Amino acid sequence: MLKELESLYAGDIIINGQTEQPEAYDWFYTADGDEIGIAKQRLTDRERRLLSLFFTPASGRRTPEGEAERAWKRWIACGDPAALAQLTAPYCRFIHFTANRPIVPRDDFADALRGLFSSPITIVWEQDHRGIIVEAKPKRTAERPPLADMAEALAADFYAAIHVLIGPIRPADGHLRESFLLEKECFAAARRFWPKQTVYEWEDVILLPLIAGETDSGNVDRLFSFLNELQEDDLQAIETFFQCNLNVSMAAKALYMHRNSLQYRIEKWTEQTGLDIKRFKGAAAMYLAILHRRRP
Repeated sequence: MLKELESLYAGDIIINGQTEQPEAYDWFYTADGDEIGIAKQRLTDRERRLLSLFFTPASGRRTPEGEAERAWKRWIACGDPAALAQLTAPYCRFIHFTANRPIVPRDDFADALRGLFSSPITIVWEQDHRGIIVEAKPKRTAERPPLADMAEALAADFYAAIHVLIGPIRPADGHLRESFLLEKECFAAARRFWPKQTVYEWEDVILLPLIAGETDSGNVDRLFSFLNELQEDDLQAIETFFQCNLNVSMAAKALYMHRNSLQYRIEKWTEQTGLDIKRFKGAAAMYLAILHRRRP
């Protein structure tokens, strides 16, 4: 269809290109994320209505991609390490989002998202209905962005059903892309398991590829690689915590430590793994991971 449009409006159409007079064009976006601009003086009202049936009209053209977004797109596609140089911090978090229709105006959506974060973010659009938020973080924390509270408001403002996965904070190192691809796999599984849920946290989804039978035995270690962040004494303490039915006071007594000391260690484990083991889903994922590690 794009080739047919190019032939029909030859000389007066721009597809994913640049122009010095964007206001002289009517802009449309395809479901695959292509940007189409057609000179206003070439379109009749009937043609505009017809184009609006096939494409998503926009009031103006979207902001051109910056270097950071282009670098992250290359990293997502082929692992180009130049993207990591765009980070302003040693850690980052990926927040995956997708909608049931193209999100327009895209710039307004991006502005609304930026208002939710205290850290710098880069928004990488894979298509007009889905993308990745890359959040730079100076350190690991258990803090989660308030997307759960804002998801419904964003969906209402942009007339779309939006699904979001909040990933854990990860070191920006050589293992980052493997972790990113695992998050994408888990996000896809979550939308199949719980299509009505709009916001997923990491501990909600980490076991889904295993349950769905999509992870063979050779990849289970990859799924449970968060255990590599912990020492053997951490694992033993966590096992004691589980044996005490997630009761911090009982576990602290069994470990011969102050309750506040154990509470501090639990918070550190949450920061390191992205799993809150005081919550059922986080504890379940950690328990299965330790069982896998301890297998004969």
